[in-house]
Amino acid sequence: MIFWKILASIIGPAIFWIGYFYYKDRKQPEPLINLLEAYLLGFVFGFLCFLAYRQLPVVGLPPGFNLVLAKGQAKDILFYSLAIVGPLEEVFKFLPFAMFILKWRDLDEPADGVVYAASVAIGFASFENLGYLPVMTGVAFFGRALASPLAHAIFSSIWGFFVARARMRRQSEFLAALFSLPLAALFHGLFNILTVSDYLRMYSAILILVLWLFLIFLLEKHK
Repeated sequence: MIFWKILASIIGPAIFWIGYFYYKDRKQPEPLINLLEAYLLGFVFGFLCFLAYRQLPVVGLPPGFNLVLAKGQAKDILFYSLAIVGPLEEVFKFLPFAMFILKWRDLDEPADGVVYAASVAIGFASFENLGYLPVMTGVAFFGRALASPLAHAIFSSIWGFFVARARMRRQSEFLAALFSLPLAALFHGLFNILTVSDYLRMYSAILILVLWLFLIFLLEKHK
């Protein structure tokens, strides 16, 4: 039973969303083995991020957003989302991109940065969703399993695009990351805030849609 749940709710959405980004890059598609490696790197760094969360009590912070959410304090939710969740998770998704993927010769256009960043992010989301297997069931879990990889991919595509574009233009990749990584973290944290309220949740979907459309615009512009 648990195998089929993992297959349907984690592996299935991962294949779907990686397939989507692969299709968007179909004119000069990346080797599928590269996308698989990027996905696995994201999964591993999702685990490392989990370990980093476990160390937060050392500095007096809860080791997870769910613990903050359980207390129901608005200011704590705002702080943790914007200062911890967004920055920490985007950094741990960016690390394998910077350490490994930027060395690949196949990364030779801005769209490639989006595809690889998205693949890393989907792997990261897959690991994250594993943690919800024991506590979420039914429609709620499958809804998260489908939406979470997309949200993570959209945020990471921001820095994936700008860093790859900087490389193509022979500009500073460091400065591109310095601009785009905090931007992705900000949107990530804002999304986190919007999802905690039934009233605001619709705005989280609008945020993802706007970023998605903007990303498509950037890719079309730089073809």
